Amino acid sequence: MTRPKARMRLGTHLIGTPPWRSLPHGVVVYGEWDPEDRTTYYWEEWELLGYENTDFWVEYDHYTRKVTLYRPVEVNEHLDPTQLREGQQLTVTLRGTPHQVVVGEVGVGTIRHLAGAFTYDLQMGQEVAYAEIEAAGFVLSVEKFDDRVLDVYQGTVLDAAGQKAHFGKRVAPRSFTTKGVLGLLALVLGVGWFAASCSPGTETCTPRTVVAADGTTTTEQDCVRRSVFGSGGLGK
Repeated sequence: MTRPKARMRLGTHLIGTPPWRSLPHGVVVYGEWDPEDRTTYYWEEWELLGYENTDFWVEYDHYTRKVTLYRPVEVNEHLDPTQLREGQQLTVTLRGTPHQVVVGEVGVGTIRHLAGAFTYDLQMGQEVAYAEIEAAGFVLSVEKFDDRVLDVYQGTVLDAAGQKAHFGKRVAPRSFTTKGVLGLLALVLGVGWFAASCSPGTETCTPRTVVAADGTTTTEQDCVRRSVFGSGGLGK
């Protein structure tokens, strides 16, 4: 079972820049199987109770790692995700203004994880049809839970600064970049070298006799310092 990854907790307030204050109320994780990639893609949606006593949603995509804030909106047109197709061009009237939009993605997600409370009657294994509609400066998300519930949300993608402004912190989980992994590896190797160089050890000396051209004989010591922790990785 795939669990949520965003840095939010149910019942714990998110306090951003005034007047932003919200409360995570429920979280659902969707999965969708792609037969072409033979991969299941996951995304999660958090229902938040906002400072205006209106509910909105925060989506975190496990693949793209994007965080999108969705607010409920009303449009004049009837948008049914099961009747839309990718690349389809439409006119959508939002707040009295018509917008030329294009359908970017359609599909059906299956609920794989469910926690908290929701304003909808959601069930494990339930299928939800969706459509992502792209416009100039914003995106729309249409979700159809059943024949009774058909919602339209206006979305805004939030970068790290936007997440901190709305929620008081970055809610996308942090990831190790290549630079960070290399830095951590260098740190570990450096600590290991320092510990080895400063560790106590024993000094083994082997006598070596040297005969000069005039026949004079001298004895020297050929000394090697060995760690007391092992045989130096020789497999013995």
